[in-house]
Amino acid sequence: MIGNKDTTLQVDLRKKSSIKDEIAFRDLDIQSCMVMLMVITAFLLSVISVAAANAPIV
Repeated sequence: MIGNKDTTLQVDLRKKSSIKDEIAFRDLDIQSCMVMLMVITAFLLSVISVAAANAPIV
């Protein structure tokens, strides 16, 4: 503690990253992400439609 006389503040001056910057930095393929999102959405909608359907009266 006695030898440390550095009192400067270390500040991160980089621009706040948006989702577009993160995708570009990590080199993600947007088309494959959208395909997976559509597949998951279609699966969830089909499950919801089957669960919400009325039972036939026999």
